[in-house]
Order: sequence, then structure tokens, then C-alpha cells
Amino acid sequence: MSLRFHEIAESRHRILNPLTDDKLDLLGVICRIPAGARQLDLACGKGEMLSRWAADYGLRGVGVDISKVFLNDARSRAENLGVADRVDFIEADAGTYKDTSEPYDIVSCIGATWIGGGLQGTLSLLRPQLRPEGIALVGECYWASPPPPEASAALGMSEEVTSLAGTAESIEAAGFELLEMVMANQDSWDRYVASQWWTISDWLRDNPADPDASAMRGFLAQSRRAHLEYGRRYLGWGVFVVRPVTSGRRTLFEPVDARKRRQNRRQKAKKPPTVLVGGFFVSKIVRR
Repeated sequence: MSLRFHEIAESRHRILNPLTDDKLDLLGVICRIPAGARQLDLACGKGEMLSRWAADYGLRGVGVDISKVFLNDARSRAENLGVADRVDFIEADAGTYKDTSEPYDIVSCIGATWIGGGLQGTLSLLRPQLRPEGIALVGECYWASPPPPEASAALGMSEEVTSLAGTAESIEAAGFELLEMVMANQDSWDRYVASQWWTISDWLRDNPADPDASAMRGFLAQSRRAHLEYGRRYLGWGVFVVRPVTSGRRTLFEPVDARKRRQNRRQKAKKPPTVLVGGFFVSKIVRR
């Protein structure tokens, strides 16, 4: 899907992902944002998160995106909310953008992990821009239930997309601890995906001779079929609140296979009691 297709399909959206207004507000509450916090949002789209949180919490932020169309909308939204003096929007490639200012309290990439070649690569991009005690926010797809083989291609999912538990393991493998999450549901997926269909249909009626009209018509048909046949049933999406794991600590949730790999090294050590919950060994002891 080309950038222009995104700009057309999401022209009536303020939030360019499956978060609804109430879930975006909930995410702000969960993040415990203090007044004066600084946020860097990579692939910010129309900047709704930055502008809304600047208005609600008084944070200052920088949004980076490659779309002039989305950035123009972001600046207009910031003006409307009275926070244009607190947020800056920069046209640049989020995957290569480097900020030379002081580290940020929050660094985010919501629904665009392609900028780092996947979830782990994107977390590696976020980490250098994050202050030691800061948090990172990453929006990512996962399989809510095992899909049929053809679902990945129909929905345009990469091979890296895995289960929710597998997503947590990928976060840990990147050196981060999963703190919280806000998840989309079928209704919020509909509001993001299905609402694009009417937008595209209107655009096709108004622009029948556009060079991209045929391709856009094909995208509309594919989007409908893929969402109805596979997306609503198998595909999940969420924003994961994470922070870097400090030296000498590990997270509460340890994948079973990781635990087994360490058993030989810890045979003489007294192991804390554990309980098997959902495929993870959960322990109250978090220090090595």
C-alpha cells in the first residue's frame, strides 16, 4: 500500500491506528505523564497522541513522519487544541531520524514497526533516544488465535507477527520489560479499517479518471475481504508500554524454554517457587 493510498484512505481519520478516542485517553492515564514531560513520536501520522497529551498533560513533543499531508493535518490539530507552541512536527524518515537534544521521557512508535524492520528492530531505534528511567510505547499486531496459512498474505502481515505471548517474548529479547498494554478489539478494528471503505468509495466516485483509481479500487476490494474473512477473527493489535531492563534484573514473566536453557547453569542455586500460568513461569523474585 503506497503512501498516497494511506493518505486517501485515512483522510477522515484523526487516529491512524485501531485505538479509539477512549483507549487513547486510557493510554495517557496509564503512562502517568507528568507536566513538562518530553515525548518523541516516530511515524506520528496526524500527531493526535502528541497534541492531545500536550493539551491534557502539558507535555512537549516532537513528531516525525514522511507524509506532508499528515503533517499538515497534525499542525492544524495542534493549532485547534492550542498547543502549537508545545509540539513540533518534522518531515523526515522515522527509521533514520536522530535527535541530538537531551533524551526523552517517552519515545513512541504506534503501528509502524516497519521503520525498524520489525518489533525488535524498532525497539532498538527507540532506546538511544530514551532517558534511563523513561518509557517506550510501541503499537504492534499479533495473532489473537492461530490463523490459516493464507491469512498472513491476505492481511499483509510479516513472518515476524506472532501470538500475544510471543510478542511479549520479542519485547524481552530486545532488552525491554513489558509494563502495561492497551488492546484494540473487534469494534475498534472496524472503526479503523471499515470506516476507510466509505472514504475510499467516495474518493473513487469523485476521481474516476485518477491514474491510481484502478489500483485503489483493487485495494478497497482486498481490504474488505481480508478484514471480514481473516482480520476480525485472527488479528489483534495493541500498544505495549515498555521500559529498558536494567542490569541485574529480569522481568516477572520468563518463557518456559528460556527457563530450561538456564537450568544447567543454575543447578546449584536455590530456585524460588514458581507457578505455571499460561505457558510462563511466574515468580515473585525478580532479581538474578
